[in-house]
Amino acid sequence: MNRVDADLLHALGELGDALAIFDGDFLVALNAPMQALLPGEVGGLAEDWAQPLHGLASALVAPLGVRMRCGVSGEYVAQRVALDARHVLLRLDDERERLHHLQRQLDDREGLLFTSRSLTVSEMGSVLAHELNQPIGATANLLRGLKLRLARRHPDDTDELAALDKAVQQVTYASQIIGRVREYTQSRQPKTERLDLVELVHQSLGLLDWDLQREAVRLVLRLPLQPVPVQGDAVMLQQVLINLLRNALDALRLDRPAEPLIDVELIVDGARAELRVGDNGPGITPQTEARLFVPFSSTKPNGMGLGLSICRSLIEMHQGRLWFTRRDAGGCCFHFALPVMTAAATPPTQERTT
Repeated sequence: MNRVDADLLHALGELGDALAIFDGDFLVALNAPMQALLPGEVGGLAEDWAQPLHGLASALVAPLGVRMRCGVSGEYVAQRVALDARHVLLRLDDERERLHHLQRQLDDREGLLFTSRSLTVSEMGSVLAHELNQPIGATANLLRGLKLRLARRHPDDTDELAALDKAVQQVTYASQIIGRVREYTQSRQPKTERLDLVELVHQSLGLLDWDLQREAVRLVLRLPLQPVPVQGDAVMLQQVLINLLRNALDALRLDRPAEPLIDVELIVDGARAELRVGDNGPGITPQTEARLFVPFSSTKPNGMGLGLSICRSLIEMHQGRLWFTRRDAGGCCFHFALPVMTAAATPPTQERTT
């Protein structure tokens, strides 16, 4: 091992890679990152030096170029390459930060799914309460009217009158249950905090990056360079964004174009911020458009028809508006507009394609 090789090893170590050089079965040199990870005596046996890190000893005898995971949870990746006829360079990649980032992303997705389920149940309860309240009220009135007629015509039919009394009591009880459901669902109000819509878009896309890559969808972003502040509930607004993006992905799967595209644009116009999520999928028929926001109306085989209804409710909770248009080039575009916290001029926009 000459001085030039030692200097090269040191220089490479400045890049953050953990590196070691071996001469056959012996450890020749360690750079600083490797020394911090696995201290060892230069000149000793490579196998003895590698023992503290689970799996590294096996990686030292693996074929050159093969990547092998080491560590108790596989948090390191080891790979050997030949430097010359005698010397072998070992590179050890520390993937703990990447795994930690991936776990955070999975936790965020799980939290979003839990929130989505909670909001769906809440919206379903609100819709059912609204739809059932009218027929139950009408039934109670009919039973009361029937009881009055029976009491006038057959005042001695006590059994029938008692049965009608019980029926009215049961219907009244059902109406009270519905009233409690409505009180519970209506109590879910947005948390008011200052949010940056630009950052919220990036966070939402981060939760769907795997889906976008798997479907090979080209993503075009047209977002302002500076923050767009709004007042609202980050979880609720992110739920709307995720739902609109997933709908676009579903549309592209249904009838895949030659170059599938999702276009996300954020425009600030005075005191209003408008976000657009468009796709170049097959579009929808006028009949489907007429029922887009109607609860329990869905074109998906296993859909419940609550997604867009929930989205509209959440945006309206934020004093905003959600609507649909057709793209000139084909496909769908959903828009929602929210009041910005300060009336500012339209900021410059940065376009990015992935």
